[in-house]
Amino acid sequence: MTGEPAFSSAMIEVPPAEAATGTTRALWSPTHGSLTVTVPPGTVDGAVVWVDSPAGRVAVTIRVSSPFTPPPPFPASGPPASGPPAPSSGFPVPGGFPPPGSSPQGAYPPGAYPPGPGGAFPAGAPGGYPPGQPGAYPPGAYPPGAYPPGAYPPGAYPPGYGPGPAFAGPPQATPRTGRRNQIIGIALAAVLIVGCCGAIRLVTSGDDDTPQADPRRITVTTGATTSGPVTKEQYAQLLAGSDNAIKATFVKLNTSDDAAFARAAPAAAGTIRAEAQKLRATTPPPGAEAAHAQLALELQSLGDMVEETASAKQDCPAASPYTSVLQSGWADNLRADARKLASADPAYKFGTFLPAAPKEQNRRLKTGTFIKRTSTGGLGHLKIKNGADDTTISLVPAKGKKPKPIFTVYVRGGGSFTAKGIRDGTYRIYSASGEDWDKAGKGFTRDCAFSKFDDTFKFTTTSYSSSIWTITLTPIIGGNASTSDVDPNNFPN
Repeated sequence: MTGEPAFSSAMIEVPPAEAATGTTRALWSPTHGSLTVTVPPGTVDGAVVWVDSPAGRVAVTIRVSSPFTPPPPFPASGPPASGPPAPSSGFPVPGGFPPPGSSPQGAYPPGAYPPGPGGAFPAGAPGGYPPGQPGAYPPGAYPPGAYPPGAYPPGAYPPGYGPGPAFAGPPQATPRTGRRNQIIGIALAAVLIVGCCGAIRLVTSGDDDTPQADPRRITVTTGATTSGPVTKEQYAQLLAGSDNAIKATFVKLNTSDDAAFARAAPAAAGTIRAEAQKLRATTPPPGAEAAHAQLALELQSLGDMVEETASAKQDCPAASPYTSVLQSGWADNLRADARKLASADPAYKFGTFLPAAPKEQNRRLKTGTFIKRTSTGGLGHLKIKNGADDTTISLVPAKGKKPKPIFTVYVRGGGSFTAKGIRDGTYRIYSASGEDWDKAGKGFTRDCAFSKFDDTFKFTTTSYSSSIWTITLTPIIGGNASTSDVDPNNFPN
């Protein structure tokens, strides 16, 4: 099976016997997914059927591997060898035969046509052959619009005229009007010329290459379900193939380097979405329908999350984006769907690319642990009274383009600590709070918040005094220090 996704078209080939008697083909392709193509009895080479697929409507061209046998020539008892006499000016085709309804009253004088086989043209019909006259045309010999002007040269005989079965072709669809549907050919014509048989293919003209409906094409519309389910063996192979395809790119996300995760994310997200689409285009075996539908949905969402995680700013810069993906609700739901499929049949294995979600940790440092300290020897003190959350406090010089903290100290929730040895100068105080301290990342991995005091703090020393500042990290009535939130990416480290 072949097809061009841009034109929503496909092509299948059937032998003449199946085209004559009719058949049904269940197919699958990476482009269109599952298709069930119904070939009506009497389908001719080049006929088009429209089929609904998971990817949209598809115009399927039926190719018959060899042409049908043309109708036999007239017997000796048929019309004279010289062919039918020339018609009057009312006859639209010189030497040919008009379609039903095209012979106006009086167009053909009495006796113009002698009796033919089966009484097709009764001799002496008064006033010619009016439309719809009983017996004027054998049943099925002339489908409406089947033989346009010029279709048969003088001496040629249309199907159905003479002894032997007539090939009436597929059922006729209602013509569409407008320039996009002008017919410049015919679907199939069996022409007897010097003992040879030829065929003329249907051609339509329009504004673009989009397949157009035609009076001689067959339209088949299927229901919501476009194909039967795949077998259990096929479904198990599909799941395993998708799982392996995702694993090849997903494993590259397992890195503590945010930049490396961002570089690997587009390929992983693209593969996940592609496999999700493949699953949506598949009808699973009985018993797996609900879990299969949810699996495709969760897989698509997981691909979106991978891409968004790589591009979004993290609330906790020290958190691993890979861990965030594994602990997400989409990943949890995907694992649950995989378990449901396995319970329906142990052969349905999916999700080996997705490790179990890491357990939440609550790593902490002791109060008074210095994460960074670059300056000592002063006489200033900073007393810290912490609130409910574990917090780090950074003392940063107020001057400079990108000043670095002279120290950062860890204080647990509800704890207090006094930092000593602060040299004279003007400083700003920054705080970062959260849960689960990551030593390698030097930050919290969950529930992070970053802020700074709006006022500066000046430390001075004289011969008889030194500055001692006290800060409370819990809002209190009568407090005289305001704070502002800080972007995590602008937090001094």
